Amino acid sequence: MNATVSDYLGWVGVWTGIGETQAGQPTLIRSTFEFAMDGNGLEMHFEAWDPDVNVLFHGVHSVLARAPSGMLRALGFSTIHGPLILELMPDDAGVMALSGDSQTGNRISVTFVEEAPDQLLFTAFWRTPDQPFSSEATPRMTCTLKRGSPWKPGPPANPRDSASA
Repeated sequence: MNATVSDYLGWVGVWTGIGETQAGQPTLIRSTFEFAMDGNGLEMHFEAWDPDVNVLFHGVHSVLARAPSGMLRALGFSTIHGPLILELMPDDAGVMALSGDSQTGNRISVTFVEEAPDQLLFTAFWRTPDQPFSSEATPRMTCTLKRGSPWKPGPPANPRDSASA
């Protein structure tokens, strides 16, 4: 499939979910997709927090755009890996599979799969150059993300609250 940035513009918004790491650590994931470069790019921001949102485990900020070679690439910065370039790998519609190397030499793979309307499956893993591909120690995260929706004012959640007003 020859993907374009416009294939992912339907994902624009905020996505959140609780997932876990390879060690079973619960992780709150927040990811945003935004229009960039006058619709020619997709700005992506990713955060992985402890469930109480006190400790940031990992953060990534990147922009997906067409490179001069014609490939879609995400140029970004990671709080773990530093500068990185990830290339969009060919895949099915509704899948964003990014893979590449960081400046430190780590091999990184990030995938978003549109499982249902307003639901993405997020998976990511990375390994050092000397680590075998199938190592159980490979750091990874998995999470089902749901599209966030803005709060809307309405009646109180508890009908008794309105009686005392």
